[in-house]
Amino acid sequence: MSNTAVHTHILTVLAAGPTEAAPERIMLFPQGGAIRTRDGRAFAIDFARLMARFQADGLKVPLDINHATEILAPKGERADPVGFVTALEQDGAALYGRVEWIDPASAPSLLKAYPYVSPAFPAPNGEALWLKSVALVASPALAAQPALAQADPSYIPETPMKTVLAALGLAETASEAECLAAVTTLKTTTDPTTHVPKAVHEETVAKLAAVSTELDTLRGSQRTAKVEAVIERALQAKKILPAQRDHYAALCATDAGLAAVEQLLANAPELLGASGLGGKTPPDGDPALLSAEDREVIRQLGLTEAEFRAANGLPAA
Repeated sequence: MSNTAVHTHILTVLAAGPTEAAPERIMLFPQGGAIRTRDGRAFAIDFARLMARFQADGLKVPLDINHATEILAPKGERADPVGFVTALEQDGAALYGRVEWIDPASAPSLLKAYPYVSPAFPAPNGEALWLKSVALVASPALAAQPALAQADPSYIPETPMKTVLAALGLAETASEAECLAAVTTLKTTTDPTTHVPKAVHEETVAKLAAVSTELDTLRGSQRTAKVEAVIERALQAKKILPAQRDHYAALCATDAGLAAVEQLLANAPELLGASGLGGKTPPDGDPALLSAEDREVIRQLGLTEAEFRAANGLPAA
């Protein structure tokens, strides 16, 4: 194909059936309007435009073999034509070119070897502007109809990714920018767990739950041990009474509660002085009896007899 300033496109139609005579005209396009080649190219063919330009140029268009005019001539190689297109004619839905053969006798054998006609034309915006040359070729671009076109090996068509576009929720006509926007949105909003196999996800969740439970149990055990130590020290220091043990333990049920109780007990005075009676029995030998000294302590501290007995390890009355 030509590398001139205007890109030249090539289409192919069936030249003619078996014949023993050189045809006076060959079909260039089987129809006008929108056409699409087998390799994905799309063009708009306006017969009136092509015929008007051909007439205005007033030149014959070369008819060659395998686009020698477009491929060989630009490289300085021989590109001998086998004839010339001298006029364009619309006949029904098709556009024909009148041919002036250089060697009419050889035309039938040429058409047997190269049975398809391939017009070359510039179409910078997808619209055919003018007829540049015509070639006889052996291979059409469309297998289903003899209308279009020798495949252009240098052309890489845009393959519609219907499945991908559908998955993104886009129409088949979506642009590259729309595709990129959809992918970006998907990346920023998709839950990562949906891309992890279900079994792996469930196993991970179970492991995390087990670890969390183990940590909670460990923290609870450590707090219980610390609470016991705090309360025992308070009892030994006479800052709380044995009857208050459960109350203070309940206050230490959380880390914050434990910290508050520790601060409270650190600043608390002793409720009872050392009586020196722990483990002793009254003079009369009855451990259930309290001495006059014991009762004075009870009075001064405002305790009940039961609280005093419990604080000093004495049996109940």
